[in-house]
Amino acid sequence: MTAVVACTALGAVTLAGCGGGSTAAPAGPGKASSAASLARLVDQSSAVAAGPVGKNLPSTPTMDRIRKRGSLLYAGARTGLGFSQLDPATQKVSGFDAGMAQLLAKYLLGKPEAKLQSGGSDTREALLGNHTVDAAIETYSITPERAKLVNFAGPYYMAHSAIVVKSDNTSITKAADLAGKKVATESGAGKDALLAAAPTAKPVLFDTASEMIAALQQGRVEAATLNSALLLGATAGKPTVKTLPATYGSNPFGIGIAKDDPAFKTIVNQFLKTIETDGTWTKLYDDTAGKLIKGKAPTPPATGSVEGS
Repeated sequence: MTAVVACTALGAVTLAGCGGGSTAAPAGPGKASSAASLARLVDQSSAVAAGPVGKNLPSTPTMDRIRKRGSLLYAGARTGLGFSQLDPATQKVSGFDAGMAQLLAKYLLGKPEAKLQSGGSDTREALLGNHTVDAAIETYSITPERAKLVNFAGPYYMAHSAIVVKSDNTSITKAADLAGKKVATESGAGKDALLAAAPTAKPVLFDTASEMIAALQQGRVEAATLNSALLLGATAGKPTVKTLPATYGSNPFGIGIAKDDPAFKTIVNQFLKTIETDGTWTKLYDDTAGKLIKGKAPTPPATGSVEGS
């Protein structure tokens, strides 16, 4: 477990991805920046410092565990550039999701004590179900199937599926062009979004975005597709691939919560409404993912606005 703390931001962005409706400006050959240099742009500390503290919050089973422990324990990523990126040298985690976890901890406890427990798409439901973690904040797409296993607060962010191809590829410019082609993606939400946009595409499934990009570079697939948030880090520093401007579908991210504590979901939804109203959400986005994604900060999606939330 690693405490989520702020990283220092430096310099100016050189790579943009797709997300929240913004248009991508992919780096061309020789212009790509490394994931490490881009990670240094991301710093959620100012937004967290200004974040709200909840008042007169009720007791629930999850709240009682958090209060007794003195920290929020959450499932999250360690390699999600702009969203949740671990610096192995400092053991600090930076990004939009990392900041969201800190803000939630501050709202619940009065201090941003959030501790990261690496999750992964195959273990989040189990970690929530057995109360190993209090929440999952991990570019966690809300789907009706997942909502049968966990409760979702939110959505708090709306990503879109992005497409990555080799830099010299001119035949694929949009989702419809993936028809009949081998396309790297993930099981679950990634595969479902791909087949909804291109029903005859041939999904080739991988566990991580980095594995998808490697398969593309090796010629084992003709494209890779995943929600834009996860592809930011996987394509950084790789001039042989490019992210297309066109995106498709919607990937609503929610905060996963144990199914047996609906009252805690109500508290977290109130937290989200508060930071969306007082400007904290926009400040957090601008200081993290917004450093890597061109365009103005998107409007936060309405709480409870998608099926499963």
